[in-house]
Amino acid sequence: MAAILKIWRATAGDVLLRVSLLLSLAVYSTYGGCTFPAGWTGSWFQSGAPGLIAVNTTHIQSKGECSEAESYDKFLLYDRSDDCYRCMVIHEKHESVLQYKETFCSSKASLSSLCDTINGDAALNSLFRKLPPPPPQPCPFRPPPFTFTYNRGYGECNSPPSRAESCTDDSRLLLRYMACPDVPGTESNVEELVCLATWKEGSTRYLVGQVAQVNRRNSIASDEDTYRCFVYKGQHSEKGMMYYIAQSGDATCNGLSSPTDGSRTMRLTNSDDEHHRCHFPSWIVEHHKWFSLDHSHQYHFTTKNATLKIMNEDGSSEEKRLVCHSILEQKDKKHIKLVAHVTRGCESGHVCLVFHRRGAHVLELAQGAGLWDAPEDACATAPLAPAVTLTTTSLQPTRCPIFGRYSIVSSLADRRRRRQQDSIGDNDGRSAASPECVAGVYDSVSVGCGAQQDSLEFKSHCASTVFTCYGSWSERGFGFLVAAPVARASSQPSKHCFMYTRHNDTREGGQILSLSAVARSCDRSIIPGVTGDKAYNLTINGTCEQSSKYNSYAPRPLAQAYTLLTSLLVAMATPLARR
Repeated sequence: MAAILKIWRATAGDVLLRVSLLLSLAVYSTYGGCTFPAGWTGSWFQSGAPGLIAVNTTHIQSKGECSEAESYDKFLLYDRSDDCYRCMVIHEKHESVLQYKETFCSSKASLSSLCDTINGDAALNSLFRKLPPPPPQPCPFRPPPFTFTYNRGYGECNSPPSRAESCTDDSRLLLRYMACPDVPGTESNVEELVCLATWKEGSTRYLVGQVAQVNRRNSIASDEDTYRCFVYKGQHSEKGMMYYIAQSGDATCNGLSSPTDGSRTMRLTNSDDEHHRCHFPSWIVEHHKWFSLDHSHQYHFTTKNATLKIMNEDGSSEEKRLVCHSILEQKDKKHIKLVAHVTRGCESGHVCLVFHRRGAHVLELAQGAGLWDAPEDACATAPLAPAVTLTTTSLQPTRCPIFGRYSIVSSLADRRRRRQQDSIGDNDGRSAASPECVAGVYDSVSVGCGAQQDSLEFKSHCASTVFTCYGSWSERGFGFLVAAPVARASSQPSKHCFMYTRHNDTREGGQILSLSAVARSCDRSIIPGVTGDKAYNLTINGTCEQSSKYNSYAPRPLAQAYTLLTSLLVAMATPLARR
């Protein structure tokens, strides 16, 4: 107070400061200068309390306002509604867990005298943060999967063993309880544990989490039903780690003193670790990140070469984690067939995977359509889904296939334009032969004709689009090429798969090269030259070296006329030169 009066005298002319000091004095007199840590502000759940308990820096709902504090954990609270005081001893176990003991509300006394009346047997109350929602914490039981036994007070259920499985999120664990016919009180059930907070007191470790019944997910469960407290102890075993766990019977931490004494006890043991039986080959994992052609999915291989994570680039869906289980086929560093254990959320099983190397920076991945409990069933009968084409982030240009220059005799864009013209009528007064610059309508294509033989160029009389080739292969009479446009708008796909095939032209006795492009993947259902995002039918004009004989974008009849006209002009000019 003396310091405040000194400031008041020194700044008597400062009205704003006077007002500020008056407000400070009012707050001091109202709350006694006592505040709770700012990190406690929020809404908390307490078992048995109606609704949530709101806490701010000066008040605890239904307990009172902070009047005096001592040693950061002892607080004297004044309850205005009953005009009484209580001592609360509050310990922050975790940013999401508070535990406290308290006295009955009584007439005013000193903080120390009231707090001294709290004995060791006083009820311990737990507050679990609800708002703002606390971030889940990694579960301390590592590494899953585990087999486990459990006991609910009627004997240990160990045959058949139960199983604890990992989820893609390390803060969740799936507990699959099995029923033991000779042990009463056991039943088959699946629970999902979300770990919220862990802390240690001496040698005892605690966990607070929420437990949800997976097979009753649509039912409404209260916080009283889901919050549980655990005491656990880990120790090394021959197979890795073993955990002894005791679980509370209600939404408190009361009655938990050791990991072998609780409403339900469990013993977790590392199961046969199928996650280290095989590794993805070096020709796959030498690039840790792969992307689908449209960049909608990312495929990330871990540095240990055993785990693949598949994630949506926009984060709209939960990631999948695939761990190599067993290799079934492997050929020439270009093909591998294997079984992987897949986890999505808390759903897991085994799946068949087939990888094909299509180039140094291009892969194709086909997955089995279903999940199987037994690994030997994954590749036995399950059909494979269509392959996904993957590329790396560090693409290197390669030589293009089907070298040469081609004239476009028909295209999907032409057919669409003619249909539009037929539907609206050609009444704009323009000649049918007048040149138009229409997006996607080209006259010619040159493949591999640049200095590096790595470009694919579509040309018309007014525009051109150039692609860079990054990998190609052939399969069952069809060719495949992965290429990307050199310049593109942000809304356009980053990469395309071109599919092509050759067949005879029965009308003119030559060959037609049918070509289609899609931006998603190398889809085998596409008919080259007919379907796809782009589709063209081409005739060969000659090799890249022969291009000087005619305009590269001219159709074949026009090119022939141009050559004939050039010959006539030369013949006419020769006699004049001799004169």
